[in-house]
Amino acid sequence: MSRPRQRRRRPVDRAAFWGTPLEDEPLPRIRPVDRPDALLASLGDVPLATNPAEARAYLAEAYEAAARTAIALAAANGLLDES
Repeated sequence: MSRPRQRRRRPVDRAAFWGTPLEDEPLPRIRPVDRPDALLASLGDVPLATNPAEARAYLAEAYEAAARTAIALAAANGLLDES
């Protein structure tokens, strides 16, 4: 039996794939919002369950948890806009 052929990988041009670094541009500041679930509220009832209010409450909780995590990461990296 012969050995299976191994694929030769071409070298990847990482700069062409990822683009150029953003060293010249300052990173945007993150400003916390009052209601992380505002977009969810603007869409109306959630068509995912028999009780749309309960489904919306669970999704709102997930949005708020994601917003808390994003704010914590921004603060830890000095990107929080405190104005």
